[in-house]
Amino acid sequence: MSGYFAPAVLAAALAFPAAIPDTRHVTISPGSAAPGGTVQVATSSCSSAAPSVTATSSAFAAYTTLTRSGSGWYGTAKLSPYSASGLKTVYVYCAGGPFTGEFTVGATGSRGAGRVPWLLGAVLALGGVVAVVVRRRRRP
Repeated sequence: MSGYFAPAVLAAALAFPAAIPDTRHVTISPGSAAPGGTVQVATSSCSSAAPSVTATSSAFAAYTTLTRSGSGWYGTAKLSPYSASGLKTVYVYCAGGPFTGEFTVGATGSRGAGRVPWLLGAVLALGGVVAVVVRRRRRP
């Protein structure tokens, strides 16, 4: 049944292109950041005459104001320490927008990497204790 709606959705997208955010002109770096970290937002899609340019995301601690530098707009966004992991969309608002970009919230670097060896060691130690106890109980 959903196949019947595809032509209607395509026709609406072609008829109202301004209603669909543009994902080509917003850069978020780094592409992955930990909760509480920061990301750089950059766009060249907004007019240099724009009175203000703001960026927002469900992962941001607050709205971020972008400032003009040359032909682009740039800003640093602080992520909420409570941001849920996953792919996040950044919306940049200005005349002609909104424009969007994406990045991932998640653990970065070696954070959490020390847990795997510790857990593996604990499992091996527990397995050794169980093997000794079973072996002693089987001896006459």
